[in-house]
Amino acid sequence: MHKFIVYASLAVFLTGAFFAASVQPAWAQDLASISPGDASTPVTAENMPVFLDTGLATKKADFTQFARTRAKSLDRNHRLARSRMQITQQADGSYLARFHAIDMDSIVTNVRRSSSKSVPFVGVMRFCELVMEASGDSPAACRAAEFTPVTVIPNRQIFSFKKGSWQ
Repeated sequence: MHKFIVYASLAVFLTGAFFAASVQPAWAQDLASISPGDASTPVTAENMPVFLDTGLATKKADFTQFARTRAKSLDRNHRLARSRMQITQQADGSYLARFHAIDMDSIVTNVRRSSSKSVPFVGVMRFCELVMEASGDSPAACRAAEFTPVTVIPNRQIFSFKKGSWQ
């Protein structure tokens, strides 16, 4: 009797497993019902799905490279860059060093098509600027000290793709 129950349970279990595998989930039926659209309407840049727009994908990659180069330039040329840090003497006789730095890991880019014929693409670059501080007994000790971020300044810059380059 014990073997009969085990075999019957196994048969029911396996039948259910095979039956469940043959049933299509609801999301698969929804995907199957998606049509490519009206065949009489030509595909243009305006109605093309984003994942098929190779021109936009190319411009996104190009803009990401441009944004990284631009951020490095901003970091190097900032008025209070590390090479031009501000060192002030405090009331207690110690020194405080402060400089600004671009957080390269915080760079986020986005590119979209524009309705303008002269500016076909617009790119947005977001990043964080960090205010770094360190203290020491002398200006030289401040420069050699470990800096910590004390303030985060969010930044956003908008660029247009015009005449073959980002501006």
